Amino acid sequence: MKSIVNLGVFLLLLLTISSCEKFLELPPKDAISNDDYWKSSADLEKYILQFYPKLPRHSTAGTMPMEDASSDNLILAVPDLVLNGGRTVTTGSWSSDWTNIRDINFFFDNYGKVQDRLENYRHFLGEAHFFKAWFYFQLLNQYGDVPWYTSALLPGSEELHIPRTPRNVVADSILAHVDKAIGYLNPRSAAGNTRINKEAALAFKTRVALYEGTWQKYHQGTPFATSGAQPEKYFQACVDAAKQLMDGNYVRGIYSTGNPDVDYYTLFGMDNMSNINEVLLYSASNAAENMGNNVQLYTTVRSQRLAVTWNLVTSYLGKTGLPYNYLATAKGVKGNDFLRKIAADCDPRLHATVWIPGDLRIAGNNSRFDKPFVDQGGENLCATGFQVKKFSNPYSRAAGSDQSGGFSETGYIIFRFAEVLLNLAEAQYELDQTVAYDALNLLRRRAGMPDFKVLPQSGDPNAESYGYPVADALYEIRRERRVELALEGRRPDDYRRWAAHELFRGKRFYGYPFLKSEFPSYNPPLQGDGLIDYFRSQLPDGYRFRPERDYLDDIPQLERTLNPNLSQNPGW
Repeated sequence: MKSIVNLGVFLLLLLTISSCEKFLELPPKDAISNDDYWKSSADLEKYILQFYPKLPRHSTAGTMPMEDASSDNLILAVPDLVLNGGRTVTTGSWSSDWTNIRDINFFFDNYGKVQDRLENYRHFLGEAHFFKAWFYFQLLNQYGDVPWYTSALLPGSEELHIPRTPRNVVADSILAHVDKAIGYLNPRSAAGNTRINKEAALAFKTRVALYEGTWQKYHQGTPFATSGAQPEKYFQACVDAAKQLMDGNYVRGIYSTGNPDVDYYTLFGMDNMSNINEVLLYSASNAAENMGNNVQLYTTVRSQRLAVTWNLVTSYLGKTGLPYNYLATAKGVKGNDFLRKIAADCDPRLHATVWIPGDLRIAGNNSRFDKPFVDQGGENLCATGFQVKKFSNPYSRAAGSDQSGGFSETGYIIFRFAEVLLNLAEAQYELDQTVAYDALNLLRRRAGMPDFKVLPQSGDPNAESYGYPVADALYEIRRERRVELALEGRRPDDYRRWAAHELFRGKRFYGYPFLKSEFPSYNPPLQGDGLIDYFRSQLPDGYRFRPERDYLDDIPQLERTLNPNLSQNPGW
């Protein structure tokens, strides 16, 4: 029986990449046999395009800020299950986690049948290598050790019974595929930034290498330690890839119009990011083709229950470049006045991330932000008083629209050059204790902040403990990362790779200093300094993260029954 090529959601993808492109006429996906399909470069491209919708994007159900809800940056209406150690053993299967791996391996099993010159399909081959690395990196983050498969498996294949491959071997294999992608892919100047390109692959390499290097370093001596750990190897790979992107003939940069009060804010609310050099790869949206999102709905009208934490807010330095005493300020200034004061006194990226009373929300009717939705319910709740502003755009046609069916077209940034600079700075310091001042100052100057400097933690009233000693320079590099990448979905990976559960274990995340006169009929729980303590009754002892277990998911019971060679993750 001939195998069938799954063309998936190719038509959907074409809308994502360009609403102006002419759609390719395809027969039904169940009518193309394997022997008939792999003929031309165009066949390879059609097959690869089905994977683009698997990349992250804003949607009608979820937006990028929500990805930080499994961290100390953001809370929803209920405590996060992972942070609170509330997960139970998975009894079912993990087959859905492997669908993409099988589908991309099917490409590698068959692309060699194409009778065409490599130069005509090398970019599509590069995309295939990128996607295999992407899908396996997701599995590495989720499970650690996972079986490494090189071919699409069929029922009864012996490979279905192999043990899990050690995580360092998986990481090396991921990086090998990324290297091949870098070699085959077109640069952004030819591919654009809604298609995977050489610059995005280099950025991806910095992310993977930094993740694995820090995981191996900071999980040493724990149940998640890596046998034969070589963190320096990965730090060097991260530095090398970042410098290749920085020094080569590539399209990259830091978005700036010379207006530090708005440049950082403006970047994230754009619909069309195709001409923004900082944006190396993004997912576009098209409301007219039912491929819109709800970003503007959830930032200019409702809140989607998203609430920034006191922990994140107090990470921002004052405009002087020195630590700011938020708690001392909160004792004398509360409510809206507190929000206005920290916006005036602190890093402009804070004002770009959190709504401040008086901010323009909807340009069409000159609507202004009045006060946070601390007393609201449902999708209008903002439990902490620090309401998400980042990703909003008052001038968007979707700003102020209460339509929930995907009226917004805000782009989703998958890779931006700023992350590469931060990855470089962290890896470089981990490697040889050198501070990458030039890279970090590109970000500081865009925001109108003083140049980066190493500050003593002992002089910071907001200093947090990672549970182990961290040099002052590295502490500041991590702070800069948190501030610059706030609400972009990177924080959950960061605390996991740093083994930094002490940032939140046994603690609760507070809100702003509540002012009763602004909400006469609302009585939120408050802690001793008058900060909103929304989870006081739900988390009387703070978050109950289990450090011996919760850094990885469990291997489902059914899979271990079917394949006894699969070991279980620690603590499960």
